[in-house]
Amino acid sequence: MKILIWVLLGYLVYRMFLGKSSQKIEKQQPAASETFQDPVCGVYIPEADAVVGRMEGKRYHFCSMECLKKFEEMQQRQ
Repeated sequence: MKILIWVLLGYLVYRMFLGKSSQKIEKQQPAASETFQDPVCGVYIPEADAVVGRMEGKRYHFCSMECLKKFEEMQQRQ
């Protein structure tokens, strides 16, 4: 009977610490952000890292200033 009590007590202590560590992991994970495809090179970039350009009232997301400039040049040729 003593063994059963010790096993049960050990399990409860284990679950108590396991629950706290799993909550910390959830808090440390960054929030998912939306990704956009660069219209020039096709790379997918998170919104936080994107270079945003506007053309004719529409927003475009680029991986770099270089792609933004290429896009502007392509639009001017059309």
